Amino acid sequence: MIISRRSFIKTTGMAATASTFLPGFKFEDTSALFTPIRRGTGTFEGRGGTIGWFVSDESLVLVDTQFPESAAECWEGIQERTDRRIDFLINSHHHGDHTAGNPTLAPHAQVIVAHENVPVLQKAAAERRENQEDQVYADTIFESEWRQNLGDETVRMKWYGPAHTGGDSVTHFENADVAHLGDLVFNRVPAYIDLPGGSDTANWISVLEEIHNDFSDETVFIYGHGNSAFGITGTRADLLEARDFLTALREHVQNGISQGKSADELLVNGLPGFDAWVDPNRPSTLHGRIRSVYMELSK
Repeated sequence: MIISRRSFIKTTGMAATASTFLPGFKFEDTSALFTPIRRGTGTFEGRGGTIGWFVSDESLVLVDTQFPESAAECWEGIQERTDRRIDFLINSHHHGDHTAGNPTLAPHAQVIVAHENVPVLQKAAAERRENQEDQVYADTIFESEWRQNLGDETVRMKWYGPAHTGGDSVTHFENADVAHLGDLVFNRVPAYIDLPGGSDTANWISVLEEIHNDFSDETVFIYGHGNSAFGITGTRADLLEARDFLTALREHVQNGISQGKSADELLVNGLPGFDAWVDPNRPSTLHGRIRSVYMELSK
């Protein structure tokens, strides 16, 4: 077993109290997975939704946790940047590719913060999947906004209403002017629509417009996922691109419903004007989104 530079205890996602390495586990160099942005902020790309981080002499904040193994890799890399424990571990929403690493990082964190709907939705999803024992939930929740002074930085979380799920929050590092959007934006990728998790595509469109208006052209946005040609960071112009895609998707499905078509009859390999969003060799992603919107609009 080889560990780069520092040894640390990795708690696996199978049991929050188990402190052991996976047999034969070997850390590779994780430096390429870390990308600084500005004023102590940056991203970590492992497996799952993008992790955002803020590191200073006075505070350490992580946004989202991915999966147990990639969360451990992230923690290893963070330890190269600071000796601090995690002051605030944030969950942008409840999905497993953003929270399954909670058991790994929770032993290093003082608190876990999320919107009040996140633990509820996370528990419901765990019950459906029968993996309740793998969960660690936020212990600090808020209704609409949460704000914390970090010394020379301030972090603010805001819930704009149901969109991708019923609990999506935007996390803004105000002085750095870097905002982590979680899965409110899949950058040039057909976004997952979680109807059981409270998704509302009509309100999602409004949420993207409201976020666009709340920030400026100077803001750097971190996205949960992104097309490799466009990346997982960008500007507020990307929010309007995501809005326009959702609008076109809803219009395509609504027109089909009005014509009495079934969901299968509406399946296409792309939407006009959004060729970059869909890999023609993998149309199933868009097909799944069409089926979800069909279910939503057919209620």
